[in-house]
Amino acid sequence: MNRFYDLLAPVLGICTVIALLLVLVFLFLGAFRKYWIIGVYVAWELFATATLTLADVMLHGSAPLTGASQTAANKLYARLYWSNDVIVDLFRFVLVIVLIYRASAGPRRISAKLLAGLVVAMVVLPFLLFNPNFKPLPIGPFNLPFPSGSIGAAWFQSTSELLNFGAAIMNLMLWGALIASKKRDLQLLAVSAGLGVVVTGTALAYGMRHFLGQNQVGAMGFLFMNLTQLAGWLIWCWAFRPVRAKKPSLERAPAPAKLEPLE
Repeated sequence: MNRFYDLLAPVLGICTVIALLLVLVFLFLGAFRKYWIIGVYVAWELFATATLTLADVMLHGSAPLTGASQTAANKLYARLYWSNDVIVDLFRFVLVIVLIYRASAGPRRISAKLLAGLVVAMVVLPFLLFNPNFKPLPIGPFNLPFPSGSIGAAWFQSTSELLNFGAAIMNLMLWGALIASKKRDLQLLAVSAGLGVVVTGTALAYGMRHFLGQNQVGAMGFLFMNLTQLAGWLIWCWAFRPVRAKKPSLERAPAPAKLEPLE
């Protein structure tokens, strides 16, 4: 399974880059002012995915090497990979909070201070719940969820799992509120659905990796994560696709009545 994923990962990376690029283009053609924060997030995802995919192909940064066999490229790739992983997961949580604030417009709008407090809490919690000791750092994407002696790997993966589970729960609340609303914003509903697929799939993928570990099927978690993320980006492509305005149909004016000659 790991060898199969090694062959499939670059293909999935290219497909993800194309999907993110389409989302960004569609945003600029239409709803960028309304969803500018999504544009910033997608731009970062696009840059990070393209950079890490290129680094992996050229430097073999994700090769599961340990000890003396681990090269400087492996160590650099691991640091970039896991640092970006936590940044992206926090970005997704912030996105859900922003969408909740936007969806609650009106007299019953949720307090911005309350939502900001949730973001601060999610930033602080990993340092309170998990051992904030980053040494030794993770050796690469394929090392065990909680390998012996690798406290850094445990912190990074536990933090990412916490952020994605939190975002999935908050997004579920957002989706329920949007469905129950009388004035449904279909575009916002689709954006919430795509984001929900991404964060839920990522959270479940980390759970799978806890159970599977580093064996022949250990890459299933990564494969599931990549496929659900690609599905989420495709939903966003559909949500932001340019829609041509329908031209109003012109009804034929009734023909003037014929005047009969007077006798």
